[in-house]
Amino acid sequence: MNKKLFLTAAAVPVALIVPAVANAAETVSISGENIVNGTLTVEQLPNNAVVNVYQWYYLEDITSEDSSNSVTNKPISGATSRSFKVPVEAAGKSIFVEATTIDGKKFQSEPRDIKALDLDITIPTLEGHSSSSFVAPGETVKVAGVSVTDKGGAKLQSDQITYSYQWFYKLGDNSFTIIEGAAGSTYTIPKDAVEKGIKDISVTVKAKVGLSFVESKLSNTITVSTVPTDTLTNEIKALLIHDNKYNVSDFESFEAKIKELESKYQALSAPAKANVSNYDVLKRALADVAVLNKLEEKVDKLQDVNEKDRPKYIQEMEEAYNKLDQLQRSLDANEVLYTNIKNLLNEPNDLEEISEVRRLNQAIVHLLSYENSLAQYVPSDKDTLKALVTSIEEDIAKLSPNYRGAIQNQAILTEAKSDIKKVEQFIKSFDKLSADNTPNKQVTVAKSIRSAYEKLTYKQLKLVSDKYVQLLATAESAEVSQIAALNHDIESYIGDDIYPINPSASSWQSHVNNVNRMIKEYKSLTKTSAAQIVGYDSLVTLQKDLKAAEKVIKDMDAYQKLSRTAGVTESKLNSSYTSALKAYNKLTTLQQSLVYNADDFLLNTPKVSIDDNGKVPADKAAAEALKAEIAKFADVTTFTFKQLESATDKASETYKSLSSGARKYVTNYYLLTAAKKDISGVNSFHKKVQTAKEETDAAKQAKKIETVQKAYAKLPSNQQHLAKEQYEALLNNQIIDENAPNITQLNHDIASILANDLYTVSIDRIKNLSTQYSSLSSSDKKLITNYDILKVALADVKKVESFMKTYEKSFNNNPSTVIKAFEKLTSKQVSLIDAATRQLIIDKQKGQQQTNESALLLIESINSLVVKGEYIAGLEEKVKEIRAIYDQLSATDQKIVKNYSKLTQAEGDLKKVADVHALYVPTDGDEKARKAWQTAYGKLSKKLELLYNNMYPTEQ
Repeated sequence: MNKKLFLTAAAVPVALIVPAVANAAETVSISGENIVNGTLTVEQLPNNAVVNVYQWYYLEDITSEDSSNSVTNKPISGATSRSFKVPVEAAGKSIFVEATTIDGKKFQSEPRDIKALDLDITIPTLEGHSSSSFVAPGETVKVAGVSVTDKGGAKLQSDQITYSYQWFYKLGDNSFTIIEGAAGSTYTIPKDAVEKGIKDISVTVKAKVGLSFVESKLSNTITVSTVPTDTLTNEIKALLIHDNKYNVSDFESFEAKIKELESKYQALSAPAKANVSNYDVLKRALADVAVLNKLEEKVDKLQDVNEKDRPKYIQEMEEAYNKLDQLQRSLDANEVLYTNIKNLLNEPNDLEEISEVRRLNQAIVHLLSYENSLAQYVPSDKDTLKALVTSIEEDIAKLSPNYRGAIQNQAILTEAKSDIKKVEQFIKSFDKLSADNTPNKQVTVAKSIRSAYEKLTYKQLKLVSDKYVQLLATAESAEVSQIAALNHDIESYIGDDIYPINPSASSWQSHVNNVNRMIKEYKSLTKTSAAQIVGYDSLVTLQKDLKAAEKVIKDMDAYQKLSRTAGVTESKLNSSYTSALKAYNKLTTLQQSLVYNADDFLLNTPKVSIDDNGKVPADKAAAEALKAEIAKFADVTTFTFKQLESATDKASETYKSLSSGARKYVTNYYLLTAAKKDISGVNSFHKKVQTAKEETDAAKQAKKIETVQKAYAKLPSNQQHLAKEQYEALLNNQIIDENAPNITQLNHDIASILANDLYTVSIDRIKNLSTQYSSLSSSDKKLITNYDILKVALADVKKVESFMKTYEKSFNNNPSTVIKAFEKLTSKQVSLIDAATRQLIIDKQKGQQQTNESALLLIESINSLVVKGEYIAGLEEKVKEIRAIYDQLSATDQKIVKNYSKLTQAEGDLKKVADVHALYVPTDGDEKARKAWQTAYGKLSKKLELLYNNMYPTEQ
C-alpha cells in the first residue's frame, strides 16, 4: 500500500498524541504569548535532565492515501532552539516542543493554540498631485496612509504584509467602476482623462498576511481638472498687450504680479507645469524685470560714485539701457528711467578738450631738441624730465576716452620713461662704489659702471648728471697713485749690472719682504693698471735671485763658521769652501751683487798642508809658480775672453808637465777647472751670438737676439763678463727694421679715437688700427695697454655697419624701422655715423611728429552725431559728409581719429534702421508680414527706435 501522506488544505488542531517513550509522563513547560510574532520559550525541564536538542512541531491532522484518519506531528523547519518566534504560518495552529537529552530521552510540552489573525486596514489617502482637491492630466497620484493591524494584538511586520490595489472612477452620482489596468500603488492620469469622463478617482487596497486577507474601503476622491493650469495660462497671457509690450500700469504692481504667478507655477508638479504652454512669457518677464531693477539700482548708486568715475559710470548706464528691446523698455512706464539717464548725460566740451589735446601734443614734441644732428631731451636732468612726463600723462588721463586717443607721439613719452628707467638703473650701479673700497675694488666696480655707461644712448647720456661722471672718473683713477708708488719702489730695487739695494745680514729679510709685497700688490691691480707697471719682470727675477743668493749666503756662512771651529780637518774645510765657491760662481752678476758676505768669504781661503813624505820634488818651484798664475783666475774680470782662454790653456799644459809629486803643491787647481768651465759656457753662448749676427732678415734677427738676451741673463757672472764684448757688439750692430711697429704710437693712436665719450675718427680709421694690432706678435700685443678701447670700438663698428644696411634698405620706404633702430644705438655708436645721415634721420623723425588739425576737426564732427544719447536730425546726410572727409585722409592721419568707431556705429545703425524699414507693412496689409515687421521693430534699441521714428515718422 502507498504510505505517502497528503496535507489537507488547512491544518486542523487535534488532541496531542504523546508517543510511547521512556519517562513519557515527564513534560517540559513553556511560556510566552500565543500570537503571531510572539516568542515561546522553554522555561522548566525535568530534574537532572541535560537537554542538547530542541524541536518545535505543529500538531496537525493528516489524511492518508487510504482515507483513514491519523494524527501526526510536523517538525517546524529551523525551529531547533529553546526559544521560538511564532511565524505568520502558525496562526490558528497548535504548537508544542520536544526536548532531547544527551542520553536520548525525549520530553514534550503541552500544545499551545496560536490565535488566528483578525486583520484590520485603514482607509487609504492619495498624494503626489499639485493641489489638495484637483489633479491635472499627466500627473501621477500615489496611495498613502494605509495601515494594517491585527485585532488580536499580534505585532505585524511590514515584510509580512502584501498589498494589492484597484483604482476606480465615479460613474454617475454615487457609483464607481474599475479603471482597467490600474492596479498599482500609483496611477498616472491620462492626458485625455477629462474627455473620457474620468474625473473623480478613488482607490481600494487589499492586504494579505499569511492566509488572512483584508480589504479597505474606497479612499477619498480626487478630481481631475485643467482649471488651475488654464487659469494660470490665462493670467500669464494677460501680462502682454502684444508681443512687444507688457501690460504695465506701474512697475511695482507688475513685478508683484509676476512673482505671484511664478509662485503658483512652481507649486505645480512637473506634469502640471507642462500644461502651462506660455510659461516662457512669464520667465521672460521675470528676467526683464530683473534687468530693469539692476539698472534702477545703478542709477540710485550714482551718488556714491567718485566724481572722476561718473562719466564712465553714466556711459555704462546709457549703454545698458540702449541694449533693451521694445518689450523690455515697455516696463519703463512713462520712460521715467530713460529720462533720468538721459538727463545725466553730459557730452564732452569739444572746444576745451581739443584745445587741451593740441597743447599736450605740442608739449610732447617739445620734450626733444636737435643739435649737431643728434636728438636730446630739453630737460637737462632725469628728474626734471620725469616730472614733466608725469605731468603730461596725468593731463592725458583727465581727458575723456575719445580725446585721450587723439594724443599723438605718445611713443616719445614711452621712450622717455624707458630712458629715465635706464638712467636710474645706471645711477643705481653707483651704490656698489664706496670710498672705503680698496683701489682695486673701486677700479673693478668702475669698469662695470663704465660698461653700462657706454651702452647708454645719446639721449640717455645727456640725462646723467656730471656728478656721476666725475665719480666714475675718480673711481677709474683709484689705482693711479698706487701705480706711481709701485713703479717708484720697483725702480729703487732694479739695476742693470748690480742690484742697488746693497743688502746686509740685518736688512736682508726686509728686502725679501719688500719684493714679495710689491709682487703681491702688482697681482692685486686690475689688468689695465698692471699694464702700466714698469719693470715687473725684473722684479720677479729679483725675487728668484734673492732665493738663489740666499742659498749661497748660507753656504758661505757655514764655511766661515766651520773655519772658526777647532778640530775640523783640512779636507772638510776645503770641501766646504770649494762647494760654496762653485755655487757662487754659478750666480749671475745680479745675483752675486746680492751676496753681501762674498768678500769675507773670498778673503778667507782655507790653508792646505802638503804631505810629501820628506821627498821634495825637483819641480816644486815650477808648481808653486803655476799656483800663483792660477790664483789670478779667482777674479776673471781682469781678463778678456781671449786672455783667459790663452792663460787657461797655458796653465793646463804646465800642469800636465808637472810630476805627480809637484801637482800636490798646486792646491788651487779648482780655480783652473772653474775657469775652463766658464770658457766652455761662453763658447756655447758665442755660437748663439754668431747665429744671430749671420741672420740678414731684420725681423728674424730680432727674434734670435731676443733668444740671446734671455740666454745672457741666465749666464753666471764670470761668463757674463767674458761674453759681454761680443754680446754688446751684437746689440750695437743689430739690423734696424724700418717696418717694425711703433708700440707707443699705436697705443697713443688707439687712445685718441675717443674724446668726451664720443668717437673722433671714422670707421675706416678704427679698422686700420685693428689691422695694425692684428699684425703684431703675441708679445707686442701684450704691450698694447689700450686694446680694450679698440675692442669696444670694433664692436660698435659692427653694430653701426649693421644699422647702415637697414638704413640703405628701408629709409625711403619704411623710415619708422630705421628710426627705431637709430634710437637703440649708443651715443658712441651714433658718433660713428656721419652728420649728414644723422640729419636726414632726425628730419624724418621730426616730420613724423607733426600734429594734424584735420583729424582733430573730424573728431569733433563725429562726436556731434550724438547729443544726450540720441542721434541728431539729418543723421544720414551728416554721416555721408564725414565719411567723405575721412576717406580723403592719409592712413597715418586716419589713425589719429580714435573715435572712428562712432562713425562706423552710426553707419551700422542707419543700416539696421533701413533693414527694418524695408520690412514695413501698413496695418491693412498682410498680417504675417506685418507681424514680421513688428518683431523686427520691437528689437530696436531706444536710440534706434527714435532714429527710425525720426526718419520714417508716418510708419507705425
